[in-house]
Amino acid sequence: MVESHRIAGVTLLIGEVLPELSDNCNPSGPVVDAAETEAGLGLFAPDTAAPILSRYGFVAGWAYCRAAVDVRATSVFVAEMSDPDSASVAADKLAAVLAADGYAPTELPDLPAGRVLIREDDVDDASFVQALLPVDRMLVYLFHADLDPEQATENASTVLSGQAELLSAFEPTPQDAIATLDPDPFGLAARAADPPSTALSPFSGSYDLDSYLRVAIAPERERELLLDNGFVGTYIKQTEIEDGKSYQIVVYEMGSLPEADATFTEFRNIETEEYDGTRFTVPEDQTIPCFYFEVEEGGTYYQRCYTREGKYLASIDVFGVPNPFDIAEIRMLNTAQIQAMRG
Repeated sequence: MVESHRIAGVTLLIGEVLPELSDNCNPSGPVVDAAETEAGLGLFAPDTAAPILSRYGFVAGWAYCRAAVDVRATSVFVAEMSDPDSASVAADKLAAVLAADGYAPTELPDLPAGRVLIREDDVDDASFVQALLPVDRMLVYLFHADLDPEQATENASTVLSGQAELLSAFEPTPQDAIATLDPDPFGLAARAADPPSTALSPFSGSYDLDSYLRVAIAPERERELLLDNGFVGTYIKQTEIEDGKSYQIVVYEMGSLPEADATFTEFRNIETEEYDGTRFTVPEDQTIPCFYFEVEEGGTYYQRCYTREGKYLASIDVFGVPNPFDIAEIRMLNTAQIQAMRG
């Protein structure tokens, strides 16, 4: 998981080059097993990419997605492979598998090393591009949907060029050293309360600023906020879904108590502006902002509270709550999180 979080930090923030794609979407997140590209994230159709990635030494990866309100959307998947030759061969093999269902080869003049496919859809009045670009040991996969072929290829080229530039300075961890990577370089694991389940997802772990922005609600806005307030690091504990329920604790260390307070206030504003949640409070501290949101599928809710203590602040989430007024678990987690931040 540590290497996938390193890769997150050099996965392109798509909104920086295509600002019209302003909404977070899926597939997004860490990939620690090639099989997840099909079954978990749904990046690829079953029995297509996973065997190829495994055969050519897949190590870890990160996916990131942004979309507009219309058909336009971009997904980028950055995979670390065993060596540069394997990344190049895997690109060829994947391109051959993806050349189906109306996709035909094309070229991006600025990226001669790219393996590029395009499909036009008259029903949806859209054009779709899939591309693969090896960059040393790294392999970039792009899916881009746009309004016409010219925009599709132009924007795909913009994204791939930006992604290649980010990767040019990235040094993958030698494979024999991955197991020795420090899973908690900022010492924040103990500052995050333990959720009720011990089955933690690959999202769990440490994040520096660049990697954290790939899981942020509003990355462009949060970058400036965190830089201005002495951001040190973030640690996430997120559980896998069990019986429709999951939990997430995210703790941040800022430069000082006033900087944590400023960040806390702005996080509350971002939450209010980005999501249409219903506000509630917990009896222990009615100044703590909490929200609940209805999940479209399943008729359940998720609850979120923000809290802070000293130079630390945290968000606490409970997903899959049948009754939004049942706040017993989030109250318990909020109390535990305050204690964890006190140390």
